[in-house]
Formats: sequence, structure tokens, C-alpha cells
Amino acid sequence: MEEIKHINMKLKHILIMAFAVVAMATACKKDKYVIGGSLHDPHVNMTTYDYLKTNRLFDTLLVLIDKAGMKEEINGDVTFFAPTDYSIKALLKRREEKLQQDNNDENLRYTLNDLPVPELRDSLRSHIFAGKMTRESLSLNNKLVTSKSNEPFVVKLIEQESPGLVSNKPQILFLIKIRNGLDPNPTPENYPTEDLDLYTFAQTSNIQTTTGVLHVLTNTHRFYW
Repeated sequence: MEEIKHINMKLKHILIMAFAVVAMATACKKDKYVIGGSLHDPHVNMTTYDYLKTNRLFDTLLVLIDKAGMKEEINGDVTFFAPTDYSIKALLKRREEKLQQDNNDENLRYTLNDLPVPELRDSLRSHIFAGKMTRESLSLNNKLVTSKSNEPFVVKLIEQESPGLVSNKPQILFLIKIRNGLDPNPTPENYPTEDLDLYTFAQTSNIQTTTGVLHVLTNTHRFYW
């Protein structure tokens, strides 16, 4: 019961964070998205890979894409939920801490070069989906999709209560990794923690490149799930 309460509180915290990121976007037209508080047309005249190259938030991600040999996949007719460099660096930190603990040596380091390529490809492909999923094609209902790593996910908009800052309720784009079937609603108190679905949201969404669609996941997203 305590574990379920903890998970529910964590999800509530995620939703509050998501609202804070995108609240200003609710007054925008559907053909706009927000980056750094300013409006942009969602259509960019470059490939998804080239667009990632324009933002330093993705410097490390691009290194991993090149390491995995997946540039052409990223530039395919796909929707890519891109993790930022913050997520990747957090993964390296977790791996390094485990390496140090397992070997009782705080001087050991875990770097990008230590990431196994097959594992890296699977994780990147878990963020890639066939076809173009724009915000306009989504709703408050669950859209069941399968990633390029052949894993089940839900993509949906989740509506948040407005604290009076905006007139319309913000709708936040979520990517949800399904674990052992969709969670029942409501979730029973004794529901296994390891079966709870994993929620992450897009801090920037609906970027439409010349090859596909790009949604940028929150900096706190747990890369490798």
C-alpha cells in the first residue's frame, strides 16, 4: 500500500512538473509549439537528425545515434521521442555508481564508450515509432503503439487542472511504457510495483521535420527506462 501511494505521489509530481513546463502553450494555436517561452512554427526545413544538431541539448544523444549507426532510422518516416543529454548523463552516473559499488572502487568510471551497442540500439528504438504522430492525431484516450524495439506503449494527452494562470486546461503529451498490460483504473492497493506503467512527458512537442515528427522528453526522463 505504501509503495502504491509513493508511485501515485510520484506521478502527481510528474504531472505538476509537466504542467509547469507547458502551461504557457495552452493559449497557442494548434499549429504552434513552445521552446524557451517563445512561439515557433512546428515545421522545420531539415531532417530530424539535422534538427537535433541545431540544439546543444542533444550533443550527447547524437554521439549515441552515431555510435549505434542509427542516423538513417532517426531520419525515417518515424516519430522520435528524443531523450535529452540530461537523461543520458543520469544513466552514465547510475552505471558508474553501480560499477564502483560492485568493485568497491570509487575511482572507476563509466563512459559513453562502455555502453554496449546492441543495448544502446534497443533503447533508442524504444523511443522510435513508425509513422508520424503529431499532437493533432492524439487525444485524451489511450493510443496503443509498438516501438521499433517491439515494446508496447501508450501515447496520449493528459489534461491538467489550471491553477488560474490560463483559461483552458493544458493538455500534456505523455509517453507511457506498458509493463505486463495496462494498469487497471483505479489501481488496486496491492498492485505489483514492478507492473506499474512508466510515465514520461514531452517538454517540447510537435516538431515536424522534413522526414518525421520529433517530441522532446523531459530532462528527468529515465533513459533506458
